[in-house]
Amino acid sequence: MAKLYLGIDLGGTEIKLAVVDAYGNILEHASFQNSFNSVPKDVVGKIAHFSRKMKHFSAVSATGVGVAGDIDQQKGVVRFSPNLPKWKNTPLKKLLERELPGIISIDNDANAAAWGAYWLDAKGKARNLICVTLGTGVGGGIICDGKLYRGATGTAGEIGHIPLNPDGPRCNCGSFGCIERYVGAAHLSSEAKELLKTKKHSAILTLTGGNLDAITPYILAKAAENNDSTAINIWKTAGRRLGIVFAGVVNFFNPEMIVLAGGLSKAGKLILEPIKETVRERAFKKPASACKIVISKYTQKLGVVGAAFLSR
Repeated sequence: MAKLYLGIDLGGTEIKLAVVDAYGNILEHASFQNSFNSVPKDVVGKIAHFSRKMKHFSAVSATGVGVAGDIDQQKGVVRFSPNLPKWKNTPLKKLLERELPGIISIDNDANAAAWGAYWLDAKGKARNLICVTLGTGVGGGIICDGKLYRGATGTAGEIGHIPLNPDGPRCNCGSFGCIERYVGAAHLSSEAKELLKTKKHSAILTLTGGNLDAITPYILAKAAENNDSTAINIWKTAGRRLGIVFAGVVNFFNPEMIVLAGGLSKAGKLILEPIKETVRERAFKKPASACKIVISKYTQKLGVVGAAFLSR
């Protein structure tokens, strides 16, 4: 029988599980809510409960888990997770080994997404790629010569904390002017709110009923589709800012692909085109022309499939 894998995307608000075959097909899946104050023992118990209910569970040969934060991949320890404050120095691998069969692998969620992008979007053919997750923050994972690259301390790929402006606003990481502070979901919404304080007419206001606090990236994308100039410029600016960082990445790493995933990637061409244009303008011509910048076709399942394949 072909090997099956269990992938777990362990987020701060939701935990997703999926049994995946060797081709990246999800055979069955489950999910349950998580909370900011959850404790590891309770969550591991729920993971075991939902896993055992899956009809393919007995055929699972290995399990992989993607968790946001600082992960010791060798020991399988969650050193720190910003979304799970009670998980500091949690020996997650050991806890899961008591409940689940086979090999257990733990990694950063952005690394899991990058591994998923390598197998699903690149089909294993682009051996050097970067996956950038665009959402509340900006995460990244690196595939180098067909393997996950984690760096000396396991924190490689933190593209969201490349400085765009050394004199910019303080980032949650403690530094200043990180790209995450300029293109994260919260920033796009707050930028729109500031711009609309002096405007009476905008598709954004129509879509939110005039409630500035209701502005979200989804609203901004809808408004841009209705040719709202404010929304279009917000996406264009975000794309150009990302493009500046990506141009540096192209020159430094020379990847074959940059794959965009996460909620903000759903803006499609609104953010993709200014990224591509800026990379063409600023990166060295040969590596820029060799690098495909795409939006993942599998953004909803990159995390669980990539996690499942960590032990592949």
